[in-house]
Amino acid sequence: MRSFLIILQQTYLQSVRTKSFKWITMLLILLGACILAFPSLIEKFSSDEKEGNYVFISTIPHFQIKQEQLQQFNTDNIFRLGQPANIEEYKEKILQEKLDGLFILKNGENSSTIQLDYYIDNNEPLLIQQTKFFIEDIYFQEVIKEKNIDLDIASALAVQVEPSMQHLRNTDSNSFLIIYLLIGIMYLAITTYGNSLATAIAAEKSSRVMEVMITKISPVPMMFGKVIGIGLASLTQLFIFFSSIGLFTKLEIFNVPSGSIAETLIEMLNISYTIYFLIFFILGYFIYAALFAVIGSMVSRPEELSSTSIPITIILMASLAVEMILVIDHPDSIAAQITSYIPFTAPISLMVRIINDTAASFEIILSIGMMLISIALFALLAANIYPKGILKNDQKLTFTELFAKK
Repeated sequence: MRSFLIILQQTYLQSVRTKSFKWITMLLILLGACILAFPSLIEKFSSDEKEGNYVFISTIPHFQIKQEQLQQFNTDNIFRLGQPANIEEYKEKILQEKLDGLFILKNGENSSTIQLDYYIDNNEPLLIQQTKFFIEDIYFQEVIKEKNIDLDIASALAVQVEPSMQHLRNTDSNSFLIIYLLIGIMYLAITTYGNSLATAIAAEKSSRVMEVMITKISPVPMMFGKVIGIGLASLTQLFIFFSSIGLFTKLEIFNVPSGSIAETLIEMLNISYTIYFLIFFILGYFIYAALFAVIGSMVSRPEELSSTSIPITIILMASLAVEMILVIDHPDSIAAQITSYIPFTAPISLMVRIINDTAASFEIILSIGMMLISIALFALLAANIYPKGILKNDQKLTFTELFAKK
């Protein structure tokens, strides 16, 4: 036990003292700050945009819009009346960027339509839609006055239907972005620290340090000490990331608008989701860490890892592809349920389903149990293979040699 703790402590300290650990930690803190600051920056740049300058002309004799009515147009742009005789001049000014746009009202093809021609260098669908509604509203008011229609009747006839998309699941629209963020963090962390584990083992083999260590410490405690030590380093990094977001939020350093992705992230960083994320991250890490440890023990030097670790990389990429295609957009599908019990996909699948509230309690317990059993099996496999691999430092071992009985 003492030798195991020594390896664990040494591995953990070596991991957190590396430059890569410090840089990645700083980038994670910066990422958290950017997520919280992003909505405010967008709002600031949007508010800093200059007002557009537009000319409005009506060529319909019986429907003329006054300047006072244009001033009531609820928009951030400036509208002014123009003269029909100067239309070509206005077009030239648009080309010279001295004017942002020109709107011209004309009679339509029949008496029930009004045509709105617009000349804008950069298409602005929202402004065009707002202008359309504005003209319809003014025309409606003119007809009411001309025909002497009762205001109550006119209001009843002018009812507007406002579409509002509702979510089928009890989740925020920004939750999908947060899911992508959490999946990205989990995938990168498992890949990065799994490779770090394999590299550390391969480097010790190539430097003959392993020959000295193996006389003092048995291979199995050595392997688990390295696996857990690097795992604790990854948890330290995640703790710093989530703590920085919590600190930024508590100190109110950034203004978080309501309904933004930053607000969704803060709401999702509650105790329940955070615990689930840490549990699945730990389980996912140990599932792959045992495999990376075996890969590290197979090679004779770190340069051989890139080719030897291809099978694990394929499994990781395939698992990620399955999550992106079949699970994230359909968390209540059969595919999502099946992948919740496959060790390589279960950590992410179950996290997605929990966030979308599509996983029952017994499914969570059963999936965690399956992952624990898988970790135990992979650990036993690694414990049997690892001692054979680390003692062979002169050549690269094949899977057949590792599984062969002595």
